[in-house]
Amino acid sequence: MKRVFLCGFVLLGLSCAEAEDLVKVKAKSNESEFEELIRNHNGKIEELEHRIKIIEQNLGIYRSDSIITKNHEQISSEIKGKSPTEILEIAKDFLKHDRYGEARSVLTVFIKNNPKNSYCGTMHFYIGKSYFEEKDYQNAAKAYMESFEASPKGSKTPDALYELSECFMKLGKKDHQKTTLEKLVSTFPRSEQGRKAAKELKNLKKS
Repeated sequence: MKRVFLCGFVLLGLSCAEAEDLVKVKAKSNESEFEELIRNHNGKIEELEHRIKIIEQNLGIYRSDSIITKNHEQISSEIKGKSPTEILEIAKDFLKHDRYGEARSVLTVFIKNNPKNSYCGTMHFYIGKSYFEEKDYQNAAKAYMESFEASPKGSKTPDALYELSECFMKLGKKDHQKTTLEKLVSTFPRSEQGRKAAKELKNLKKS
């Protein structure tokens, strides 16, 4: 609970004092603009995470994830020999039972051990989903961005972009939301998510 309040205060500081430093994007975004948005937003999240960690250390607050989850070596040993699809099923089962930290631990270990694996984009997507379910929209956005970066044309990329736009909406970043929806429409126009994004863009223009 303490960490939730700390995050809230730091996020308020970010949105009020530092939001102007985020990249301003045009109504029609191209590839380089979208990638610049990702780099800048990720940079802000990393800075925020560092600030939260320092505050927590100063106040003697320890994250529950570090207590309830196993270390990298233990998880690596448990998932050794399992296929990416088996790893995903394990993580999905954790998510189904609201065990978000454990799902992230399994997925993160796989990504660290197999950074070039074609499933990494999907793994990042489910990390984002776990954060989104916890209403941690900053970290969810970061994970969805990493999903896009790992696999720009992957099977989960349309979902990742749509969920990323939802994160920006929750964070009150309308420009970023609009840019992400435009990227989704231009890249995956025939997908279900692309069609939903097109409708949402129309509504945004009316508002």
